[in-house]
Amino acid sequence: MMMAGIAEALARNERNLTVRRQLGAFYTPPRLSRLLADWAINTSADTVLEPSFGGCGFLEAARDALIALGCAMPSESIYGCDIDPIAFDHLAEVFGSPVDTSGFVLGDFLDRQNEAQWPAKFSAILANPPYIPHHKIDRGKLKKLAAEPGVVSDIGGRSSLWAYFISHSLSYLALGGRMAWVLPGAFLQADYAAPIRLHIAEHFRRSLAIVIRERIFLTEGTDEETVVLLADGYGDKEVGRKSELGEARTVDDLAALIPQWDGGEWRGITTAICPAMLSMDELAITSFDALKAKPVATTLGAVARVQIGIVTGDNDFFILSQEGARAAGLEEADCTPVLAKFRATKGLSFKRADMAEYLEGGGRALLIDSSCSPDNQRVRDYLASFDVERRAKISTFKKRTIWSAPNDGNCPHAFLPVMHHEGPRLVLNDLNCVSTNTVHRVFFHADVTENIQRLASISMLTSFSQISAELVGRRYGSGVLKHEPRDAERIDLLLPKMKPEMLDQAVTAIDKALREGGQAEAMKLADKLIFTACGIAVGRTSKLFRDALQSMRLRRRPERRKLP
Repeated sequence: MMMAGIAEALARNERNLTVRRQLGAFYTPPRLSRLLADWAINTSADTVLEPSFGGCGFLEAARDALIALGCAMPSESIYGCDIDPIAFDHLAEVFGSPVDTSGFVLGDFLDRQNEAQWPAKFSAILANPPYIPHHKIDRGKLKKLAAEPGVVSDIGGRSSLWAYFISHSLSYLALGGRMAWVLPGAFLQADYAAPIRLHIAEHFRRSLAIVIRERIFLTEGTDEETVVLLADGYGDKEVGRKSELGEARTVDDLAALIPQWDGGEWRGITTAICPAMLSMDELAITSFDALKAKPVATTLGAVARVQIGIVTGDNDFFILSQEGARAAGLEEADCTPVLAKFRATKGLSFKRADMAEYLEGGGRALLIDSSCSPDNQRVRDYLASFDVERRAKISTFKKRTIWSAPNDGNCPHAFLPVMHHEGPRLVLNDLNCVSTNTVHRVFFHADVTENIQRLASISMLTSFSQISAELVGRRYGSGVLKHEPRDAERIDLLLPKMKPEMLDQAVTAIDKALREGGQAEAMKLADKLIFTACGIAVGRTSKLFRDALQSMRLRRRPERRKLP
């Protein structure tokens, strides 16, 4: 019986976790809930709203904070909403049984308007909203959310659900009120979050975003980076005011940081709401900005257009290894070479020898495309093996005139990785092939000479451009850095005038360093070449930037110590 009870409990917990993942609900650790409640709630008369109370962690913390301040009936000062009926099972544990649930609404918070059982305004809002990306939101609901004005305008229709929660919550916050949010890293990085960040900065007397390096939701099944947002003094509007940015390695560090900020003993940086900026001191920022101001400074987007690679719709089927091709009854000549993994590139350019080496090592880089060999019986037989019913369900196939022709024939001048750990490389396309959408295609503008293309490839390796890549890229839970096409076009480059023979020598040396596995050595060579041509002190500047860059990359890597 005992084993059966344990099994039932485990099954129930697993079911609850599955449901919560579908709802984007990751329960806030108790320690963090207490920290934020203690900060947000100032008096025994405060009223508190939790718009997605889930496991009731914030409700319990709010109750304790109110009691500590002398509130005799905290249950009458705390209100909430949640879409998950399971969340209501925890209310009696927080407030005792029988519990008055009149202040708690079952339903979607985003549908709430002037709830009769709620106060018109709340002095404090505590929230850990659902983490649901826009593509997983019901289309009808997303259209409705995008159409509604909301407190924060211009959120658009591509925002994750948490963004709408912040906007709607502001309509319930009293003048002078405080709010504390537990948010994903996208708050600091996503384009759709920019209007929210601006609104908060300009409509609160002060606000602070704190990046927590420790991954606090590991037990909930996600590696998501966490940002804690504190905002105080709602309604104190000042155009141009900036939010502050800080970092805490662990929740314990956060516990020490919050009172320091609250008491004015510490301030976060206001240079930019960008996590990578936490690694740059004043000298590094000044030196970086001075280089950006030089006439030879430009951006990748000023000299090239970045575009995603081809989308096959089924890479396992369309992209084969040599062994896979043979097993499918195909010859290598039946296929077209394709760059499907950026690791196949070794140096400043992608050559035929690089492709051959990658294929010989078992890499998949042979693209099947019916339009390249329409009369080839082997190709026709292979394509006919694709399940017809499954084929009808793949949306990518429906977008193409010929479902089996993924190659658009647009071979770029160069390639750039979409995601990486150690910084991007701009690799020239000597093989004249296409890439899949795991690798960006780079098309230089018509007036960009071959020498400028080679110089851009070297400049991308400098510590200056690598820092720029960190500043404009987007960090993900595993520590990887991602560049969307427009992000990549914002990467800063230095393109000083250079004698062709000097460029030839540099290309040979740097290509050799890369191929021998020395990206750090390649960076030193690139720094020496580019910084010298720009007329700046190579040794001092290079070390300053490399130190900042190393710190940026270390900060991207998650702290995975699990909370007790």
